Amino acid sequence: MFEVELKFPAPSHETIRQQLKAYQATAKSTALHCDEYFNHSLLDFATQDIALRIRSRNNLNILTYKGPNLDRRAKVREEIEITLNANDKDKFRQMLFGMGFHSVASINKKRDSINVVLDGQSIEVCLDDVEGVGTFVELEIVVDDKEQTDIAKQRLEKLAQSIGITAPPTTVSYLEMLLDASQE
Repeated sequence: MFEVELKFPAPSHETIRQQLKAYQATAKSTALHCDEYFNHSLLDFATQDIALRIRSRNNLNILTYKGPNLDRRAKVREEIEITLNANDKDKFRQMLFGMGFHSVASINKKRDSINVVLDGQSIEVCLDDVEGVGTFVELEIVVDDKEQTDIAKQRLEKLAQSIGITAPPTTVSYLEMLLDASQE
């Protein structure tokens, strides 16, 4: 599957919430996420533009691989996810460490997920408050096929424009933002 995402800095989530009312948006969830990112001693995931993380939220742990970004304006990446049993997270981390991986950083955020349907397509709107980084709005569609990514990106751009987002999207990840901020 491919994740197609547009991410924007957002000074106010409330303004976005008000604009979403026109779409009969449905609140999905509010959750605290802890995303622990890994790298390997013999590889440089930043150079390869890939990511390996374990996301912990609400007693659920998800191992995620994200492939290189395939687009300049949006984040369009292959994404593979595996759910880890609650007891398996620590064992899996030990396996990673044993194979030469190390923890790079953890991103902590509060995420409000809202579902919107536009042109028959379900779009996840994420209102993120990222510790040490700031507040953001992510618009995301997951598609099965790479050929569907352009249409998905157009829908995300249409939604962004219609809810008043005028700033250009960023393709910089929260991890990159946090690491940059820690070097200042």
